[in-house]
Amino acid sequence: MLILDRAALTKLLSPKLLISALREAFAAPTIAPPRQVLAAPGAPGRLLLTMPAFAARGDAAIVKLATVYPDNPARGKPTIQGAVVLFSEHGEPTAILDGATITQMRTAAASALAADHLAQAGASQLLLIGTGALAPFMAEAHAAVRPLARVAIWGRTKERVEAAVVATREKLGSATRVEVVENLREELRRADIVCSATSTTEPIIPGRELKPGAHVDLVGSFSPNKREADDDAIVRSRVFVDTFEGALSEAGDILDPLRRGVITRDHLKGELADLVAGRAIGRTQDDEITLFKSVGAATEDLAAARLAAARAQDKSA
Repeated sequence: MLILDRAALTKLLSPKLLISALREAFAAPTIAPPRQVLAAPGAPGRLLLTMPAFAARGDAAIVKLATVYPDNPARGKPTIQGAVVLFSEHGEPTAILDGATITQMRTAAASALAADHLAQAGASQLLLIGTGALAPFMAEAHAAVRPLARVAIWGRTKERVEAAVVATREKLGSATRVEVVENLREELRRADIVCSATSTTEPIIPGRELKPGAHVDLVGSFSPNKREADDDAIVRSRVFVDTFEGALSEAGDILDPLRRGVITRDHLKGELADLVAGRAIGRTQDDEITLFKSVGAATEDLAAARLAAARAQDKSA
């Protein structure tokens, strides 16, 4: 059985390879039952998630077990941890992969894939909101889709913002300017792509500050009672989601305005699979605002795990 830790996965997988794998995965049928979310004992907000997925042809399956412990950063540990088990067509477990790394890399790749359809072709200014471990992966994935001239990073804690800047510079090299920003509203008026990966419960992205033509990427919250963007941001945007099933059960940014009648179901223009297959039109004009809301899909974990295992086996052959 393969054991692929963080170091192995970062060597085996690149954003371009993952984006290509996800493009293929969303174009092919996959069976991904709703994930189970359980409250874990201990500090408030702790969760245990179970996410299965099966290739429709029956030649592979995965189960991801993930913990979300919001109190971990205060102890110097990641918020999200876990493991992905990959099974063969015969039901044999063939690999165990570091779940946190798979989650970070596939989440970033899915966002970049969506941005490839939704962001302006000339987008070069990326704003990262949030300073968790996902931030550098998001910057690296978006940079794989189109050249970025500048990446701005905003967060509430100075030390964590500075650490995220260092980690992002290591990912992107010297070709892209990466810097700390303090005035979020001012930066929102400048950014071509706004990527938010936070655990906030109250919106921190005011839609009225978004510039015409901006693309908004929301990946931080996956709970009905959490929001990263306000009503104005949702109403002003052409909205897409990773999956309707996930968004309509877990995405507070979508569910809250739906419940209050701010938007209707028709405001959601399509899933990521619709964009990939050409069933939905992404950006229709340069000055419109687009928005992609992701809560995560086991289809992405299956694609990433299969790719990593195949590349590891090729290298060992």
